[in-house]
Amino acid sequence: MTTQEIPVDRALSAEEGIELKKRIAESKSTGQWHWMGNYGSPYDVMAVANAAPKCAAGELITGFHENGLIPTFMYR
Repeated sequence: MTTQEIPVDRALSAEEGIELKKRIAESKSTGQWHWMGNYGSPYDVMAVANAAPKCAAGELITGFHENGLIPTFMYR
């Protein structure tokens, strides 16, 4: 099954998802996570994400620490 063949009203099983993920991963170069540092404002993270080359959805992941910092990782 390809991503275009998945009906929008159907949930994949874990096995189907794993198989699809394997095929997608094999079809392109392997990326990796990169530490991007802590940020003090969500607007700073947004600026990083939108700077060229722009990050696609899910390529920039953030968290929120109790000290107010926003740790950020990028997958590229």
